[in-house]
Amino acid sequence: MKSTRALALGSLLVFSSAHAYDVVERYKIIDDKLKTEAMLRPIGHDFFLDVSASMNKNLTDVIDDVEKASKYQGTEQEKMDEANRVLTKYDKTEQTVKINIGLGFPLPSFTAWEVQFKPNFRALVDVGANIGIRNQKLNNQDLINLFKDQLPVELQTFLLNVDLATLSGQDIRQVCLTQFPSATSPANIYCTALEAGKYVVPTIGTTDPTMTLLAKADAKVGFFNDYTYGEHFFGNFNLYGMGRADLYQFVTGTQIAKGDSIESPKKMNTEMTLQADYRLGYKNSNYSVFGSVEELKLTKLSDAKEGSKEHTYGYDPLLRLHADATFRANAFSIQPFVGMHKRSGYGIDDGMYLGTMVGAYVWGDRLGLQLRGMVDKQYLTISPRMKLWLMQLEYSLKKPLKATDGDVKLTAIHGIDFRIFF
Repeated sequence: MKSTRALALGSLLVFSSAHAYDVVERYKIIDDKLKTEAMLRPIGHDFFLDVSASMNKNLTDVIDDVEKASKYQGTEQEKMDEANRVLTKYDKTEQTVKINIGLGFPLPSFTAWEVQFKPNFRALVDVGANIGIRNQKLNNQDLINLFKDQLPVELQTFLLNVDLATLSGQDIRQVCLTQFPSATSPANIYCTALEAGKYVVPTIGTTDPTMTLLAKADAKVGFFNDYTYGEHFFGNFNLYGMGRADLYQFVTGTQIAKGDSIESPKKMNTEMTLQADYRLGYKNSNYSVFGSVEELKLTKLSDAKEGSKEHTYGYDPLLRLHADATFRANAFSIQPFVGMHKRSGYGIDDGMYLGTMVGAYVWGDRLGLQLRGMVDKQYLTISPRMKLWLMQLEYSLKKPLKATDGDVKLTAIHGIDFRIFF
């Protein structure tokens, strides 16, 4: 199993370096920008239920068009032409979706070593996906990523080293059975069970776009603890168990035409880990600054199922620096802020942001309106928020500042967050 995972991980690195567009890195950038928005609406020491969702404005159109192409009536060639027409329509675009659900309750506050603690128990679910569509040169790793399940190491080794020109247009099932004729070979057993014609090597040199998909699901359960020390220091220390599964798949027009574009694997690669977040901040008068590390992996609690695919997203922590100032005049407040976030997979400039929150609140901040404006390298974000006693509703629009980021065509991202707390 270890040799299989090492081969999969090594080949993934080859794949990543061979493509200008990386669907995983792009998801990390967008996901962490959305995490920044969530950080700017802190939960507090409350019972709460929080639900939020964000997506590109064209996501439903892409899903609908791909579904229609998979059910298109006609000859095999006509089905292929329709599938490729849909992919060409969305060439160089990406579609992202993210859904979060959280609930929690406060635990009794206490003081120890002159530090005041406000512990909370929380359960959080984070599900998201990113789809990138573009014309890109086919490489050997793409053949492996056609499959939703882990391939036997023998078949992976063969596909990584074969001359693609010799397999152009061939059924991988038949190629495998020819290469591994022994009925006792794991590769032979695997390929015998495959449906004939399901996985076909794309024609080498084709100009038709393909689609890559990353989907990721996290579930966190544990203790989230805010603290203050004296008049100036504050922060949090969170300790929680996290279950993570992800899916990485390469999709061709052939698969869409056959109705096999995106499927769940037979064995999910869910892993359990012990994670921690830590934030240390300093405030003086109406100014504050903090640094934090989030999703720091401490140890693995359980492995993924034997035979499941290697994780693609990884466990790199999120680093953050943030500073703000709050100015109040009666019921009105203004809070300019600046910060940056960084995770492996994107540059520091991708994570820099600045903005301002303007609000009017009464009744201990339980009733009020707020408008937040924020700008970063890619987007201008406008977020109005309404707070009404035991509920809070926020809308977010991320408007692209430019038509493309690299060769990615940017589109608006809409989001909404609804929270009940008491």
